[in-house]
Amino acid sequence: MSDKDIRKIMFGCSDAHTEGLDYPELLKHGYFDFENVVDKAIHSGTFLFLGYKGSGKSSLSEHLRLTSNDSIFVDIQRLTNFSFSSFNKIIKSDTEKEIKAQETWRWILCVRVLQNLIKDKDAHADNKGMVNKAIDLLTQSGMFPLMTVSSLVSHSSTTKFKASLNSFGIEHEINSENIPLSISLATNFLKDIIASYKESHEHFIIIDDIDDILHPNGTQYNIIAALINEVQDLNRYFKQKGVPIKILIMCRTDIFDRLRDPNKNKIKQDSSYCFWWYKEGIDKPNSNPLVKMINIRAKLVFPDIDNVFDELFPQKYDRTSIYNALLDFTRHTPRDFVELINFIQKQCKDKSVTTKDIKEGLKEYSMEYFIQEIRDEMTGYIPSEESELILSCISSLHNREFRFEDIEKIYSDRKVKAKREDLIEIMQVLYDCSAIGHKYSYKGEKIQRVTFKYRNRNSTFNEKEIIFLHKGLWKALNVNY
Repeated sequence: MSDKDIRKIMFGCSDAHTEGLDYPELLKHGYFDFENVVDKAIHSGTFLFLGYKGSGKSSLSEHLRLTSNDSIFVDIQRLTNFSFSSFNKIIKSDTEKEIKAQETWRWILCVRVLQNLIKDKDAHADNKGMVNKAIDLLTQSGMFPLMTVSSLVSHSSTTKFKASLNSFGIEHEINSENIPLSISLATNFLKDIIASYKESHEHFIIIDDIDDILHPNGTQYNIIAALINEVQDLNRYFKQKGVPIKILIMCRTDIFDRLRDPNKNKIKQDSSYCFWWYKEGIDKPNSNPLVKMINIRAKLVFPDIDNVFDELFPQKYDRTSIYNALLDFTRHTPRDFVELINFIQKQCKDKSVTTKDIKEGLKEYSMEYFIQEIRDEMTGYIPSEESELILSCISSLHNREFRFEDIEKIYSDRKVKAKREDLIEIMQVLYDCSAIGHKYSYKGEKIQRVTFKYRNRNSTFNEKEIIFLHKGLWKALNVNY
């Protein structure tokens, strides 16, 4: 009898940062380097990593942190507790908001880079006196010792910070009446110091959790676009000066797609990587990247296991191959797939998975995980009360497929002064997070197919087509099937 037991395998957590703290081995030795993304982060000009929620951006961050060594420093900056209002207060001028936002990021990022260099005991600048002046400024303004990017934003908007700019001793006059000029001069001063460092170590600063600065009024897109543009400029500057520093950005694809920036496509083509796990068909299940990811983690516990699904799962579920059956309940992201396996695993009372375990696991997965993920992804795009209203309307249909007119009638009955264009926008958000897709016919109406955003990233919501509810929501929304 095999000693392999599904209950003994740790497949992962829903949050990569939690996983990195509690189960570091999973992200060190159980990390699946999809399409050599680690090499892209460290050795190429790629700095912008795109992907839908749960697609592996934070896992890459944690893997880089956990595998860093004496020659590589990794600093992960999560934009949690980010003060949107404080950011806008740092520079007050008549300058265009895009330029002002980029100048603000330049200051914040240069401070953070210098903090890392100061922390590195093996790094030395040509002019120690300049470094000491910078340390004095940062200390006086409360920015030293080391702090988070979010804290730097808050401190840079204070009167104390603006007063401390006078301590730089730069040739140009700096005073509290000309703060934009002061910050610009101070930033150039920091850039000169950074460029003067003789550094043998590589420094990577990773900006993560950008969606935490989403704001309902939409102004946040200006700040995110400015961050991306400034990081590109700073990375070029560091490379030109021969300073081994690189700033990486982890950004949700749906957020990036909403940015209005003339440089967006150039950056996407030349300097970005997009996590895209969906593969059309699964003729060779072992080659599917999500299956590979699960098997790599299983091997940490049972090194001789070849394929978890072949050895510990029934080969079919609901008359479908186990691979297709399970993946259809996900949006083909690592987080969805790991959580699905976790919920099934919790049902297991024996070493192997039974059909009953899968059935009960899928039910819990839908009700406890998947619907909450959809709610989370809608946050920042539409108010929470609207999210709950539309999910309630869909649930009342008790159907896995419906027409726009069906949902529009219920929505209009439940909402005072309901507008068709508002509902279309809400449905677009649902489509963008793959909560809904479209069902259509082709080849003379003989063949029907279902498409979702996770299958075709260029697709969009169309109120004239049949709307198909994602399988992951069926149980949670009480759908008949």
